[in-house]
Amino acid sequence: MSTIRILPEEVSNRIAAGEVVERPASVIKELVENSLDAGASQISIQVTRGGRTLIQVTDDGIGMDSEDALLCLEAHATSKIKTASDIEMIDCFGFRGEALPSIASVSHMSIRTKPEDCGIGTEILIDGGVIRSISEVGSPTGTTITVKSIFYNLPARRKFLRNVNTEEFHIQETVLLQALSNPAVGFQLSFDNRAVILVQKNHDLSTRATMLLGKDTMSEMLPVEYCDDEMKISGLVARPGLSRTSRKEQRIFVNGRAIDSNTIYYALRDAYHTLVMKGRYPPVLLFLEVNPKFVDVNVHPAKREVRFRNDRLVGQFVAAGVQRALRGLIVESAPLPGPERRLPSSSIPAPVFLPPETLSTESPVMPTVDGSVAASVAAPVRGTGTPSKVEGGATDVARSQAKEAFPLAPDETLDFGYSKATGPSVSAANPAEISQLRVLGAIANLFLIAEGSEGLVLIDQHAAHERVLYEKVLKQAISKDGTQQGLLIPITVDLSNADTKILNENLEDINKIGFGIENFGGNTFIINGVPPHFPQENIGGMLRDMIDELRDSPLMSKRVDEARIARTACKAAVKAHDPLSDAEIRSLLDEMLVAEMPYTCPHGRPTMINISFTELEKRFGRRQ
Repeated sequence: MSTIRILPEEVSNRIAAGEVVERPASVIKELVENSLDAGASQISIQVTRGGRTLIQVTDDGIGMDSEDALLCLEAHATSKIKTASDIEMIDCFGFRGEALPSIASVSHMSIRTKPEDCGIGTEILIDGGVIRSISEVGSPTGTTITVKSIFYNLPARRKFLRNVNTEEFHIQETVLLQALSNPAVGFQLSFDNRAVILVQKNHDLSTRATMLLGKDTMSEMLPVEYCDDEMKISGLVARPGLSRTSRKEQRIFVNGRAIDSNTIYYALRDAYHTLVMKGRYPPVLLFLEVNPKFVDVNVHPAKREVRFRNDRLVGQFVAAGVQRALRGLIVESAPLPGPERRLPSSSIPAPVFLPPETLSTESPVMPTVDGSVAASVAAPVRGTGTPSKVEGGATDVARSQAKEAFPLAPDETLDFGYSKATGPSVSAANPAEISQLRVLGAIANLFLIAEGSEGLVLIDQHAAHERVLYEKVLKQAISKDGTQQGLLIPITVDLSNADTKILNENLEDINKIGFGIENFGGNTFIINGVPPHFPQENIGGMLRDMIDELRDSPLMSKRVDEARIARTACKAAVKAHDPLSDAEIRSLLDEMLVAEMPYTCPHGRPTMINISFTELEKRFGRRQ
């Protein structure tokens, strides 16, 4: 007797439900996507007790006649695709035909629907996947699906549902994603007859995002608009300084579908790189439009995971678009590239990891106090009161550091506003404003106190000097002209066989960024010089650290290792509690004036924090 058997339909539907229906939020996602595919302009969601008791989704879409209403309950019955080739060009949300039969198999479900050209509607009642009744009813055009007692016939699964607050959180996030990606559609979400989300249709993205995410968050976001012949990315990204402890506010959409994609997460990490601290994530709201044939959404029944045909190309494109916004190349007064003005592929600014010769050099020139271009600036030298000179105009600095620079838009002004969500805001000062800061003193030789035109400014002297040195060393590394400062006494290091092999493979590239290292025979090397501004303490130990990192990130990979340079700058920077003279403080501010990104240190920590006069007046009870 055969031991292999075909499972009954009821059992197979429950198995499918385990993948499609994870929790009440999954039910709402599937039903709302069906409503959107039906052309709905208004969607209402009613939820009771976190979805355990009731989920009801009502739309004003095209509706279904009685025949289609019955067919939609059959497994793999769909109106979205017809042939196998259609799977390669998915331009809708649902297409697998699994959601409704799966939901019906684990709940008490009813469907009430009517198409516009019919005078009477249809109502179907289903219990645990079994149709109990079909009747004609009066109904407006559209569809209402009611789901009661989810997982009533799967006690073990129902037991794993979280408390009401947790389930409501997931439901709200699900509807929030749909509302953000469909501003032309109105949404209403109610928990126990209490409206939680209520937005009208026909909003633009900025208005919809402000209503759903809040004014404080939106005030710290920058617009993104970027495209080529195959892809387009638009949306909003956080200014440097705004970050979260998790990725939950990094909302990504591909062809209107909310997705999770490591490819795009890695691209965001590269785009922000030294602007965000490790373990922090900038909020983003990004919409990527890709030719459907280049993306596979048929990876999992939940359709949150997608695969791109060319991950590397997509990652580079997203990184370039976000970097362009952070560099300030897109301003509100300038026309944004759109479908009518597509950029040729050769015009795409190179992402962080491309060679410096392909980079844009459109960073704005940094003015001095009197409006002229700075020709040279003074760098504070620890232990002396005499600043040293760094030759080269600000234009040259901007050009050579364009790869790492992320300045704000040229028309932006200093905002000392206080954010209720984040506390005192990270500085968005323009260079002219930095030059006009009046230093009042220092706290514990750690923070400089300065007065700006709109409030009080606190400057972390270590973080600020770290950024200054970072950009100097980075400029040298990018240029790869071999300029170095010789060592008075050369340093000899003996390495292991494995370390010797790695160093020999990368020796030419290492020397191009300013090192003078020679093989003295066998596993012994002599260090005769290091790049300018490179710290000269424990050079042998730093070389070993570089070799360890080269195992995973060779310099031959077209990408200068910014993380290594950041650590180098950190070792040489003014330390916390180091006293600075007035001349050194002024020199540090002058250096920040020509820095491409003076607002964060290389690790993403803020260099300046602002407290507005308005906030100070509130704290002292002078203003309500």
